[in-house]
Order: sequence, then C-alpha cells, then structure tokens
Amino acid sequence: MNYLSKALIFCLLFLLAFPGSVSAQQASAPQIDAAAAVLLDFQTGQVLYSKNGQESRIPASLVKIMTMYVALDQVKAGRVSLQDTVVVSEAAWRMIGSRMFLEPNEVVTVEQLLYGIAVVSGNDACVALAEALAGSEAAYVQLMNEKARALNLPLKFVDVHGLSTDNVVTAEGVAQLVRAYLADHPEAIRFHHELSFSYQPRSSRNPIVQYNRNGLLRTYEGADGLKTGHLEAAGYNLVATAVQNNRRLIAVVLGAQSEAKREQEAAALLTYGYRNFDLVNIAPLLSDKTARVFKGKQSTVSVMVQEPIIAVPKGVGATVSVAIQTKEVEAPVEKGAPVGILSIYLQDELVKQVPLLAAEEVERGSWIKILWDNAARFLQNLIRRP
Repeated sequence: MNYLSKALIFCLLFLLAFPGSVSAQQASAPQIDAAAAVLLDFQTGQVLYSKNGQESRIPASLVKIMTMYVALDQVKAGRVSLQDTVVVSEAAWRMIGSRMFLEPNEVVTVEQLLYGIAVVSGNDACVALAEALAGSEAAYVQLMNEKARALNLPLKFVDVHGLSTDNVVTAEGVAQLVRAYLADHPEAIRFHHELSFSYQPRSSRNPIVQYNRNGLLRTYEGADGLKTGHLEAAGYNLVATAVQNNRRLIAVVLGAQSEAKREQEAAALLTYGYRNFDLVNIAPLLSDKTARVFKGKQSTVSVMVQEPIIAVPKGVGATVSVAIQTKEVEAPVEKGAPVGILSIYLQDELVKQVPLLAAEEVERGSWIKILWDNAARFLQNLIRRP
C-alpha cells in the first residue's frame, strides 16, 4: 500500500461536564506502602496509578493467574473440558506450601483443579493440571511463556505455582495480564470470587474446607477477585479487582509487609480510582472526520477507534485534546482497516494512543477513477519536488 506522509493534525478541545457535584481540584494519589503498585482501568487499559510499575518483582502465587489463563484457553479451544478427569501424580502430591490436599492416583476434574488453584492456591493442583494438559510441568511453563510473548508482556515463568524466586513480573505487566485474562475469559471470575473451597481426599473421613485468602472479597464493595501471593523474598502480593457502577478496576500490590497491608493498599487504590476518575466517550469527536482514499468509489472514508472510551480525572474544567494523524490509503478498504493514529491528551499530557480505523468499506473505483487518481498523485508528487 502506497502511503503519503500527509499528516492531518487538529485539536478538538471540549469541556467535560461530569454529573453530580465534584471538586475542581483532583484529589491527591494515595501513598502506597508497598514495593510496587498499579491501578488499571479494565475497559480502557489505562494505568491510573503506578508506583515502580515497570520494576521487576517476584510474583509468588500470582504466577497461577497465567496457569489458569492457559488452561482456560485450552477449554475455550475445545481441547479439554471442565469435566474431563485427571489422575493425580506422585509429583503433584509431593508439592509443598499451599495445597488442595490431592493424593496419588485420585481422580479429579479439571474444574475442581481450577477451583483449587483460584481459591486455595493449591500448588499440587497446579502441577496436576499442567501434567494433564501438557504432559509435564516444563511443557506447560513453555505454554505460559509463549502466552506472555503473544500478549507482549514483560513476564517470565519457570514454574506453574510461583514457588521459585526466578519467576519475574512487573506490576503493570500483571495488571495487563489480568485485563487480558478477564477479557478473554469473563467466566473465570466465578473461580476467583468463591469464599471457600471444599475437597475430600480419598484418605479423609470429612471434606477439608479452606478459605480464600483475598480478604477484600468479604470487606470491599464489588470485589470479586482475584489472587494473592507470598514468598519471603517477594513480600505479600495481591491482585484485587472490583466492579462498581458497571465499571471494573484492577489493583496490583507487590511487596507489601503483611496480608492486612496488601489488602489495605489495594482497597486504597480501588477507592482512589472510583472516586477520582470518570469514563468519557470520544466517539462524537470523530463523527465528521475522514481519511483520504485513492482509487476508490469514494475519495474519503469515515474513521473510528475500536475503544472510544477513555478514563479522565473528575472535575469541572478537565480539558481533553485529540490529535489525528491519517495516512492515504488505497482501495479496496475493509471496515476496521488501520488508516492512522489517534492521540488523546489531557492537559497537554499524552493519555493514550490507539489505531485509527476505517469505519466503513470502500470498494475499488472504476478504471476512469483509478486513472484520475494516478494522474492527481503524479502531479502532487511533481509539485512537491524541490
């Protein structure tokens, strides 16, 4: 496709009037007492708060988010069913730390293992699942790293349970991982919001009931997930997510000093997000904007963005500016084809950049139109020569 370097840049300034009585002054961000922390808006993917968000950290049991992601990918692809059975190996049984209390040669379902991972953080359940779906833990770890690369996230895994200190994540990477995970598998939240999980090993006369270590499920309005983690070298980690007024936020706290502190800081992040940010639809700003089309039945194509919602601070007088850079495209043009870049600014600070897409199809024009556009392009290039 032959592109011209023509840039069509303009700024559209508008006043955002938010409903309700709000202060014109943005509340200050919380001082989070943890090694790293991030608050992410689920719908837009915007980072609303970051402290050392790109610093490498040890995830501990947060690794299990990717373990579940890969498993649910296989369920979605039809390669495995939640009701498929798994025979527990001795290697799974011998796992230390948090356990579902599986025993050798027991038969459990994939669904039971997923609950055992999400609710009670069972290291034995992770190994049993990995062996069942990939043949070995090492092969499953490879799938986890391939998934991280496909998502373009700075994550490195060496096991399926998080006991190793060689696993590496960043707070922002974990937040984006959870966003992708819940976007691809919204049904996954049912595993994570369970307050307890009961499993009866073959040798036990009674079921063993264990409780979800994510205390925010019991104390924070709308909290429905997602995962805790702890190693001495990592500190106390927590990914917390909640929905209020149909809006999901994701908070990541890494390296807190205690279980209570990680919950306190995650709650502070979620509250900060709900109190201080609103979602705004920028689609009306693009209603009359077009990109140039050569050799088409029409000479322009209207434009759109895939996600027209952005998160902006609350407060009367918040000013948003939008800059559009389009490229000349050649017909035929499919709906959704990239035609440029949309940059969104808040008070001259770049908030987000997203692809600008064709909002409609444009068919190839007649031979007369094609000749005309070729001649026009030739003359334009001739005039531009020094």
